[in-house]
Amino acid sequence: MFGSPVVIVKEILAHRERRQKLQLGQTMAAQKALPPGTVEEIAALKAERKLLLERVENLEAIVCGVDFELNQKLSKLIDEQRLLAESAVRPAGNPAATPAGNPAAATPSPTPGPNTKLATDRTATIGTRAPSTSAQTLAPGDVLANRYRVERLLGRGGMGAVYLAHDEVLDDTVALKVIAAAFAADEASLVERFRREAASARKVSSPSVIRIHDLGEARPGLLYLSMEYFPGRTLAEVITSRGLVPISDCIDYLQQICTGLAAAHDAGVIHRDLKPQNVLVGERNAVKLIDFGLAKATTGAGLTGTGMLLGTPHYMSPEQVRGKNVDASSDIYALGALAYHLLCGRPPFAGDNVIAVGFAHCTEIAPSPRSLRPDVPEALDAMVVKALAKQPGDRPRSALEFKAAVVA
Repeated sequence: MFGSPVVIVKEILAHRERRQKLQLGQTMAAQKALPPGTVEEIAALKAERKLLLERVENLEAIVCGVDFELNQKLSKLIDEQRLLAESAVRPAGNPAATPAGNPAAATPSPTPGPNTKLATDRTATIGTRAPSTSAQTLAPGDVLANRYRVERLLGRGGMGAVYLAHDEVLDDTVALKVIAAAFAADEASLVERFRREAASARKVSSPSVIRIHDLGEARPGLLYLSMEYFPGRTLAEVITSRGLVPISDCIDYLQQICTGLAAAHDAGVIHRDLKPQNVLVGERNAVKLIDFGLAKATTGAGLTGTGMLLGTPHYMSPEQVRGKNVDASSDIYALGALAYHLLCGRPPFAGDNVIAVGFAHCTEIAPSPRSLRPDVPEALDAMVVKALAKQPGDRPRSALEFKAAVVA
């Protein structure tokens, strides 16, 4: 689907290189010695070519990482393969084929229609892909892991779903995130990574981060995560509904986001997918960060992780767009992009397609927030610009450093 443009660009670069070599050879043969300035010009051409080659080499990763249509097809294909495999090994009428032996679960819960209201109760990212019909579909009344009784669907993401459930052991209402292991080439490896990353996320203790209660594997290939239930809207929905959010509220939100992010980094947890869709806003402007540390765990071996899980390039750091390893500095970049969107009503970069947005993160400089909104405090403006630095070492050292500029 995307091979032809890549090949064409590479051929153009190769042709340009051959032409430059020919021209240089002809010049040297004709003149024996290079005139003043030629060496510098050649060095500049080499630097330009190196940059172009780097962009081309990253093109495949960017395309596969952020293209929604491609990811939708991959998701659908994986689901279909899992359904075929299950039908082949489970005889008809086998009660083990339904969650907790509940016959009602044999009929998938209805797919939310365009008029279904899911915006008011969210404790997980709601993706843009169509709802899955794989084994993670549960129906009201199903009991998962002999403990969690499903009440209703809260929302779906690309790799799973989130339900409102009752924890019959603790007698408490929880949000239950269910993830299908079909997205990994090695399910056993995915389960182990999921346990490790979720256990790490449980160490994060902050009033601005959703608490994780329990994690496990309900049955082979079906992972679950029990979390604090926090009714509210995503920050993305708040921005959409309110338009330009008042500066006082922006500062309130950002202070809490920085507090939660700092607590996670102190615990050694990297978010990897910080964006307005992963921030919940409840009553009295209370803020909770969600999906901490789980992005890497739910990505199958051999996949870049940017597209299959993250879903949008608007908040990715340049190194993340390129498919490189990420650390706390990548979260700081995402924090800067999120703050930019909150303050200005739009992300720092836009483009005709997701590939253009990814390249913009790598090569362009966004206008300062104050140039778009003069009432943004100077210290906050400077910190957002610093957080969006292309090189990780040029960004703020921590979320607390960012927060200091927010409250200044």
